[in-house]
Amino acid sequence: MEITTNLRHTNLRSSFLTTTTLTNHRKPYFRPFTRPISTTLTNCINKHLHTHHHPIRLNVTNAIAIDTQTTTTSIDTDDTDDIESLFSNTSPETVDFRRSNNKHSGASTISSGVRLENISKSYKGVTVLKDVSWEVKKGEKVGLVGVNGAGKTTQLRIISGAEEPDSGNVIKVKPNMRISFLSQEFEVSESRTVREEFLDAFKEEMEVAKRLEKVQKAIEGSVEDLELMGRLLDEFDLLQRRAQAVNLDVVDVKISKLMPELGFSVEDSDRLVASFSGGWQMRMSLGKILLQDPDLLLLDEPTNHLDLDTIEWLEGYLNKQDVPMVIISHDRAFLDQLCTKIVETDMGVSRTFIGNYSDYIIGKASWIEAQFTAWEKQQKEIEHTRGLISRLSAGANSGRASTAEKVFLFLF
Repeated sequence: MEITTNLRHTNLRSSFLTTTTLTNHRKPYFRPFTRPISTTLTNCINKHLHTHHHPIRLNVTNAIAIDTQTTTTSIDTDDTDDIESLFSNTSPETVDFRRSNNKHSGASTISSGVRLENISKSYKGVTVLKDVSWEVKKGEKVGLVGVNGAGKTTQLRIISGAEEPDSGNVIKVKPNMRISFLSQEFEVSESRTVREEFLDAFKEEMEVAKRLEKVQKAIEGSVEDLELMGRLLDEFDLLQRRAQAVNLDVVDVKISKLMPELGFSVEDSDRLVASFSGGWQMRMSLGKILLQDPDLLLLDEPTNHLDLDTIEWLEGYLNKQDVPMVIISHDRAFLDQLCTKIVETDMGVSRTFIGNYSDYIIGKASWIEAQFTAWEKQQKEIEHTRGLISRLSAGANSGRASTAEKVFLFLF
């Protein structure tokens, strides 16, 4: 047990990248975008209502932080292609407006999270994963460890659905489970502003907002064509219901709430992403993922290229999150601060250790000692059996010796 005792005093963070000073934590501000329906449009709708008795909600307020022109532009109704492109392919009667994050009502073999069962994976004849089985449950933060090439990232890709295993099963608590992947390269566009970057997390919502804007302008330009205006009003009503189904009204609220948690200020909203360091761009990428309300968060080397201050901020921030996580990191102290379970992959086989990285070090040492003790016991049994066979062979019991030798070869 001497190995285990010595490992308790291991310094997990012996060195780091040179630190840089971060800016002070700042408070954010996000102004909502409100586009009122024009008087011209209201008159057109009233005329249409008297003619066709078409029910529609007239007051539209979108909580979306988008810079728009307040002046209305008439659309050329002769441009049939442009007008037709505004209409949905699905009729209002057949649209399913249920929220995408409804819970799966079917039976599941796990109560929460994701489980990998007997996963194997090979590339060009080389076996990377042979027998991998482990799970991440609600409230857990699992650290994946192993040498380079052990298949850690492959396991994340299999969980996210980016790759299929050769054999085995990936069991999820629900089929529409939302899994977000923060890779080593942060997915941000340096040509966007910070506000636009966060809005990119709401692609579906933003598409609905843009189409609402275009349809509203088209209605204002269709004063002389009541039939076209009727179709546009139908589309407008359909998009309104879609906006409600995807929580379009809470987009700006969620961004406004998240920005101060990430340390961004009011002035940062309109700054270009390119003007921020890699550490701050990591915050943006992480923020975009959290805005999507994931059921599981996968992080592949999130501390790469970050200074010590940013790493410590990330540790504290992730510790406050309730979403279950699977983390790959070579920063042992980072894993020590976050993880509740460590899964080691060695020679294609996984082993699970409960606790943080320090507990894993001690548990692995105990496991190695137990394996060595079992090996020593086996060697003694082998020597004892060999001695017995030798004694039997030398006497009159050579037949029994031959039988014992066969048993020996079968066992060892």
